[in-house]
Parts: sequence; structure tokens; C-alpha cells
Amino acid sequence: MATLRNLAIGLMRQAGWANLAAATDHYRSRPEHVLDLPHLTS
Repeated sequence: MATLRNLAIGLMRQAGWANLAAATDHYRSRPEHVLDLPHLTS
């Protein structure tokens, strides 16, 4: 579980999020935006 959490944190940081709480709230309320994270789609 820690590996998945660290992966998610890394992807949010690469996407430009400095505030992880805000990023988590954003993706929790808009799950379709997860596909816009860097390196998640080709």
C-alpha cells in the first residue's frame, strides 16, 4: 500500500501540485481527471 501511495504522490507532484491535500480532494471529486496525470496515458 505504501508503494501505491508513493506512486500517487509522485504523479501528483509531477502534475504540478504542491498541496497534496488539495490534489487529493480534486482527484477524489473528479476521478476522470486521474487519466490526465503524467505518464498514466500514452
